[in-house]
Amino acid sequence: MSKPLNDLIGFKFGSLIVLKLGRKKGNGAWWICKCNCGKQKEIRASDLVQGKINSCGCEHKERIAKSITKHGMVNTKTYNSWLSMKYRCNKLNEYYSCRGITYDKRWNSFENFYLDMGEAPEGMTLDRVDVNGNYEKFNCRWATKEQQANNTRANIFIEYKGKKQTIAQWAKELNINYDKLRSRIIKYKWSLDRAFS
Repeated sequence: MSKPLNDLIGFKFGSLIVLKLGRKKGNGAWWICKCNCGKQKEIRASDLVQGKINSCGCEHKERIAKSITKHGMVNTKTYNSWLSMKYRCNKLNEYYSCRGITYDKRWNSFENFYLDMGEAPEGMTLDRVDVNGNYEKFNCRWATKEQQANNTRANIFIEYKGKKQTIAQWAKELNINYDKLRSRIIKYKWSLDRAFS
């Protein structure tokens, strides 16, 4: 025998499961429900029974996001990288907009950005090859944290025997502690032959 309609505990309505009776408001009963996303919400019994409300609101937000964007990539790493790029260039920012750093106007559209750059590989972020250049197809890449760290304006590049690298890259290649190597070159002004030995 099924539960009477006025006892909704345990019933499932869309993504919602009824946990317990809530406060009585006006003419109807309200029920505390738990959504599949984990959020709890108090909902009027008639809205549940008549199918007017099927989630805490998360499904509605998701539908709106999908209707706005045809690509279906909202909240992906690639999409968030594109949003961050636009934010850095469009808002007042001493490291980007104030230095005149902008992005290809084609990249106002996420679809064009995705067409040029593809999906962000695991563990990589959007990087400009020339840190003084703009965000555009031929100056951007997906880079590892290490590549990014070695590609900032703050880096000091050292050329030695025809090879140019940052101090961090030389330290790694020569298996020398970074701080020690930096001190030898910058603080003590050692010759490169001596610093690298």
